[in-house]
Amino acid sequence: MLMLLPALSTMAQEEDWESVDDFNNVKDIVERWTEKSLLVENTFKQAPVRNFAMAFCKHYQQYAPNKAMVDYLKKPGNYTWEEKGYYSVEDIRNGYVKCDMGGQFDHMTEICYWKRKNGHALVGILMQMGREGERADNALLFYDYDPKTRMLKPDVKVWNTVCQYIGSHEGSCFAYLPKEGKNIDFTMVTWTMENDFEYDDYTLKWTGDSFIEEKTKRD
Repeated sequence: MLMLLPALSTMAQEEDWESVDDFNNVKDIVERWTEKSLLVENTFKQAPVRNFAMAFCKHYQQYAPNKAMVDYLKKPGNYTWEEKGYYSVEDIRNGYVKCDMGGQFDHMTEICYWKRKNGHALVGILMQMGREGERADNALLFYDYDPKTRMLKPDVKVWNTVCQYIGSHEGSCFAYLPKEGKNIDFTMVTWTMENDFEYDDYTLKWTGDSFIEEKTKRD
């Protein structure tokens, strides 16, 4: 597994498309991300999330959405949707940015950050590959940002906490970093005996330093 979150499993064997290479590239990133801290430049003074996105995506451009994110950040234009080939970039000034392949596949990188009580920031990176709401392969990584050193340091403690919560549920996981608010939502998708899909929704609530889990009701 990549994780990650469940379920990096069979996509590489099942899909005959370019994501097979990206699957392996993300797997390589996940195996190595804890080994290196990343320097954050202050290029975008009014939008810190862009600086975090550039630091991570520039270092890990082997994953296609990360490369597209870097291309976008070099010439970001405005703060709304902007087409980059078959990629689109959603750039929200309040602390969230996403590069999404769109179409039939959810093939994307999401980045956001939370302000911590000690003056640092927690930066969340979600690289996700999924198909038609049925299955998702995720890599959800976390970094602590120290504004004094301008370094992103892998936050393995928060990563382990999130893995523990999400890994305790069966099924394929679709995770969603917050565009607004502070909580992480995720949906576990399982195959039922009636040959249908069952969806269970959960929320990871932000505590000011890490997360705790609560189940939410699906409408």
